Amino acid sequence: MPRSIQLIVALVAFAANSFFCRYALADESIDPGSFTWIRLLSGAVTLATLLCWQGKLKVSLFNDKLSWWSGAALFGYAICFSFAYTALSTGTGALILFGMVQLSLVAFYVGSGHRLSKSEMLGVTVALGGFVLLMLPSAQMPSLSAALLMMVAGGCWAAFTLIGRKAASAPVAITHGFVLASVMAVFASPMLLSLEQITWSGAGWGVLSGVLASGFGYIVWYQVVKQISVLQASVAQLAVPVIAFIAGGLGLGEVISVMALISSALVLGGIALIFIGHARQ
Repeated sequence: MPRSIQLIVALVAFAANSFFCRYALADESIDPGSFTWIRLLSGAVTLATLLCWQGKLKVSLFNDKLSWWSGAALFGYAICFSFAYTALSTGTGALILFGMVQLSLVAFYVGSGHRLSKSEMLGVTVALGGFVLLMLPSAQMPSLSAALLMMVAGGCWAAFTLIGRKAASAPVAITHGFVLASVMAVFASPMLLSLEQITWSGAGWGVLSGVLASGFGYIVWYQVVKQISVLQASVAQLAVPVIAFIAGGLGLGEVISVMALISSALVLGGIALIFIGHARQ
């Protein structure tokens, strides 16, 4: 699969995660903790079964430090993300989450000795500006605790992305990460799981999120993140809210304003500048 197609598939999977989570929590068919628990467990069971069938699942994963870091980052992201969104609007949560991801990955990129070219600096500025314009209308003053949770989620996701660049095999690395994250979820079950708040539809959205959008989506992300720079991986993720926004307009009949279209064009244009600038270098 070409790198560009892999990137698009991964970003669509990220947007689908938001879509599934929104459906599940919006009608109160499940609580955030149970959704996260089902998401992690279903993804782990599915991926581990496939890896076991291929003869690649090894018990030695429990002795692999990189797998534990991947699992901890995934668990931290998933749990902080779900609980933070119970007290944040869509726009506020996205601004904090992706702002933290950008800050973390760009800081790592520059700290690793890379210098931003003029086109890369322009691309980052344009993409971030368009992203803020897109999310700002639905943003509200957040509570400090919810904002801190979402910042932790952003830091965890940045770490999860960086760990993926070191993985020798994307399917193995993601499966190991999911298995260990699910182990953490099981130990945290008393704090996460609330059986009386789980409905069949809520559980179904959790399984879709865990198996498709998270499990297989993250495998594709780990495959593509090794082929692009940290800066490209950072800025490309700003397209996720744009994809979710377009899906909401097409699938849910939500109103698409002219300003939203302009903002989306700025985000995608900024991302294009980053990739073009990197290719020239």
